[in-house]
Amino acid sequence: MKNLKSKVAVITGAGSGIGRSLALKLHKKGVKLALNDFNESTLNQTIKLIGSKEEVYKEVFDVSDKDRFYQFAKNCIKHHKKIDIVINNAGITNGNFSASETTIETYSKVLGVNLWGMIYGTLAFLPTLREQEESSVVNLSSIMGILGTPYQSVYSTSKFAIRGFSEAVAVEELCHKTGVTVTSVHPGGIKTNIVRNIEGSTLSEVQLKKLDTHFPTTADKAADKIIAAIQKKKTRVIIGPDAKFMYFLSRFSHKLSMKFLEKWAKKLRRLNGNKNRSPNNQS
Repeated sequence: MKNLKSKVAVITGAGSGIGRSLALKLHKKGVKLALNDFNESTLNQTIKLIGSKEEVYKEVFDVSDKDRFYQFAKNCIKHHKKIDIVINNAGITNGNFSASETTIETYSKVLGVNLWGMIYGTLAFLPTLREQEESSVVNLSSIMGILGTPYQSVYSTSKFAIRGFSEAVAVEELCHKTGVTVTSVHPGGIKTNIVRNIEGSTLSEVQLKKLDTHFPTTADKAADKIIAAIQKKKTRVIIGPDAKFMYFLSRFSHKLSMKFLEKWAKKLRRLNGNKNRSPNNQS
């Protein structure tokens, strides 16, 4: 899909971060947009930055809502007449908690947005994507979908599942020669608002800024890599120097990977100010 002009792209989580950068950059390439976010204010800010409302369709809803997502798909097709690209970018995390500290309700919420939102977005649009000569599904996983990450069990679980689903569907579409390319994207630390948007977060601005220093890649750079992957029909993308290092480590030695993750987790917990907290079992 080298020429993106006049293509139609659906992007979830377009109110900030990678989603916003993708919307702005794709619009500049002549792509028509259908955007979603759960936050109407930030989504409107994205559309204002785009500056061309007539080529943008938007809906505000939680992607974990199956009925709303499938209706969104119908509305997008009705508005734009076709869909060429679907980018399932919406995601949340739960902060820095061990598996035993994380409630079942939190697992359900994060998996609902990150995993089920991605599944709904893929399956709701797949029939219309197959009608195109070439089309693309892009699912945002994470380097935490390559290496299981301590104190991020629920987030890591969702991102591993996204990778598994995406790789399975990618091969299925190849078997059926549909022209649909499915891409699993694995960024490392990206400077976005995902940490700031954690429900009930008590991190101070000083702590957040310290965390930002461990996120070496900007949302704009990530968006550039994703757009290039769409054009080159790649099925896996690793984004950021930290992600590439961890990906190499995972292929080289599982033992070294575990040691690295242990040191990395302890360092981040010190930055978060919870180095002395011990895990409590959830009933």
